[in-house]
Amino acid sequence: MIYKILVLLLIIQHSVYAQDPEQLLNEANEKMSIGDLFTADSLLKESLKADPSFAPAHIGFSELWLRKGDLNKANASATKAVQMDEEFRSWWNGLNDIRNKIQNGKRNVQQGQFDAAMTEYESILEKHPYFPEAHFYMGLTKFRQKDIEGAAYYFSEALKLYPDHTKARKGLNNVTKQLLNNGNKAYKRGDLDKATDFYKKATKYDETFYLAFYQLGVLEKKIGNSEDAISYFNKAISIKPDFHKAWFTLGTSYEVDNNLDSAIVKYEKAIELNPGYTKAYSNLGNIHLIRKDYDIARDILLTAIQIDPEYADAYLRLGVVFSEQELFEEASEQFKKSTEYDLKNHDAWFRYASSLNAIDNFSEASIAAQKCIDLKSNFGGGWYEKGVAEMKSGKKTRALKYFEEANKDRDWRKLAQRKTNKDEQIKLLEKQLEEAKMKNEKLLEENKTKPNTKFSNPIKN
Repeated sequence: MIYKILVLLLIIQHSVYAQDPEQLLNEANEKMSIGDLFTADSLLKESLKADPSFAPAHIGFSELWLRKGDLNKANASATKAVQMDEEFRSWWNGLNDIRNKIQNGKRNVQQGQFDAAMTEYESILEKHPYFPEAHFYMGLTKFRQKDIEGAAYYFSEALKLYPDHTKARKGLNNVTKQLLNNGNKAYKRGDLDKATDFYKKATKYDETFYLAFYQLGVLEKKIGNSEDAISYFNKAISIKPDFHKAWFTLGTSYEVDNNLDSAIVKYEKAIELNPGYTKAYSNLGNIHLIRKDYDIARDILLTAIQIDPEYADAYLRLGVVFSEQELFEEASEQFKKSTEYDLKNHDAWFRYASSLNAIDNFSEASIAAQKCIDLKSNFGGGWYEKGVAEMKSGKKTRALKYFEEANKDRDWRKLAQRKTNKDEQIKLLEKQLEEAKMKNEKLLEENKTKPNTKFSNPIKN
């Protein structure tokens, strides 16, 4: 904007001292040759202002419109020039030739003669290499051939000539979105190399395609390349500063790297851009939970719940806040709500079971633990809490089986073994006591049936 104002001021200043339309035209042509169409437009207007009958200035405008890809307006300006001077008839005829070649190209595309169409458009560029519309139609031809990458190339070439070419921009957006979608499909099926290839092609042809840079960041984050992921997220943000999702995901990358201060800044920025962004609130609350800032964490998570009363993750993390404070009644209430709004979150069921065991509600804890097991049978935590619930209910044999299952998960092995060993010791002690009791009872019974000779004295007559 500042540049345009400065240009206008210079032109105004120039017009005060130089009113020669031919000189203005020459300067306009120089600006057109370097792609400065804005300045050229202003100079051509000054040229016609100085001499409205100056036909070459109309030809200058005709070329200007041609450089912008508007053949109709180029033809209108050329017509004005011819009306003033027949000398420019050949230029006007040349524009009609362009129009005919475009029509021939379109007709060839409709008939499936794609090579013939490309030849027509290439012949236009031989005489008018600055004409973006020819590149645009070449892009359309490649698109009809389902050559997405070829279409992207020609649309981008059109935009290099004239960045404001609306149709080329739309065409490029469509094909780069197709490349993005192809990348997303490859990503979902686990073909990360193919996904990377599609994403990078999208950014190759459109350096402003922030979504492709974002997806590259997501991919790099998935494979553990945190540094590259952060770089791509920052690139996406530099293109679109209000892209709140990129700020959020950038925050998750910093959180994974344990750079919590940076993560907080990114989450807060995501919330600033989207005050209803519950995920950002939840993750921000979780960081304060990690830092044991329980009051702050609670308030942030309550805000998320206020925004979305059915947001299961916020209830889950709020439950953890209460658990860390050993407020197990309150914790169990939050975990219960989390399971109500997300029935398939095994972690929520596990934590619900744990909080119920902590308040001696063993029957409900057993049910919650079973839900966890049903969802993720290889998770030792579910089996462990199931074992605790059964043990506390006096079902020791059954509890041992659950602890044995928990033992299969190495993350829970120590706790499970501790419970198993402890119970085995108790069981062994109880067995020994029972055997000793039976032995004593047997000895007592035997003593009852034997004559007492030790203390008996014969009766003497």
